[in-house]
Amino acid sequence: MITALLADDEEHALSLLELLLHQTGEVKVIGRCGNGIDAIAQIAHLKPDVAFLDIEMPGMNGLEVAERLGSAALDTQVVFVTAYDRYAVSAFENDALDYLLKPLEVDRLNRTVGRVKRAVSRRKSEGSEQQRSEAATAAEGNPPCELQVQLLGEIQVSVEGKGRLKWRTSKEKELFAYLAVHYGSRIHRDVLLDELWPDEHYQKAKVYLHTCVSYLRRDFRQLGMEDAVIYEDEKYSLAPQLECSDYREFVDAAASLLQPGGGNAEQLERTVSLYSGRLFRSEDYQWADDEIRHTEAAIEAQLLRLTQIYETQRDYGRMIAAGRRLLQHSPYNEEAYRILMKAYAGSGKHDEVYRVYEEMGRRLDELQIQASDMTLSLYEGLRVRKRG
Repeated sequence: MITALLADDEEHALSLLELLLHQTGEVKVIGRCGNGIDAIAQIAHLKPDVAFLDIEMPGMNGLEVAERLGSAALDTQVVFVTAYDRYAVSAFENDALDYLLKPLEVDRLNRTVGRVKRAVSRRKSEGSEQQRSEAATAAEGNPPCELQVQLLGEIQVSVEGKGRLKWRTSKEKELFAYLAVHYGSRIHRDVLLDELWPDEHYQKAKVYLHTCVSYLRRDFRQLGMEDAVIYEDEKYSLAPQLECSDYREFVDAAASLLQPGGGNAEQLERTVSLYSGRLFRSEDYQWADDEIRHTEAAIEAQLLRLTQIYETQRDYGRMIAAGRRLLQHSPYNEEAYRILMKAYAGSGKHDEVYRVYEEMGRRLDELQIQASDMTLSLYEGLRVRKRG
């Protein structure tokens, strides 16, 4: 017998649904309530197999209830009940098992009950299999699959042995990127709506957000990870293991260089090696402008510091490599050209000094500006040294 909880703000609708479910002979109603907040509390306490949720309820609608259920990782299936067909698509997108349109039809309800039975049976079977797998893994002493989250360069998430996550929509990907780059923070729902759907009507944007959250939870579940998105007090965050990205590692390493005793060549080289490309390289997220600017400034400062260390060590080969990388990040940076000219002169490659100077001239011409007196003085001084 399937256990069910019913939530609808119309008492007669609750009574009719309970009667029809009883007549199927397959469902036992163990709870009923008239609003979303009570539904959350009763589901957590009663743990029914399925919750039949009216979408239009005061305070907290059925979509929000389903979202909280997903965040709490409860094994309760969701069936939406609504008088509005426009919610049908979003119902499935929000990880609901099915939806029913009012007025209820007996044949349609029977098909839904059949789907619920199969889903409950399948979930119990999968749960038993997972428990056996976890027990075997613990007995063998095997480590869990390794998770990798990449934000520098392309946005990618992969789990060793299970492959790479495939984004269903660009907005799902963007929501993940926003939460990942704001690691350690719980982001209020309205902030996400303003940042990711600034031109949409509030209620429609909420549906889009719920859909993306559902996609993320479902996709990470397929990679063997439950509770990917945490929802509490109308705020969202990623599970702690998903916050451990290459971006976070780079930012934390860069911050450590500012501490007393930080900033030697070894530490700088390690931090620079973590930077695999511009944050969200292929995306155009306006909300990420500050984060991109800060990471670009950090990598440029570290490369500049490295070239200074290499110069004092007269390690001109590494100085050239760091200077070239700095130039890749900032192709109009005169300091990078001065670094390369000094490095090539120090290594005796005076022809390269001239080539770098010419390259700089072409770049600055694009901006219709002239080289600074400092750069001109350096170049003339290197030419004099060569003749000497």
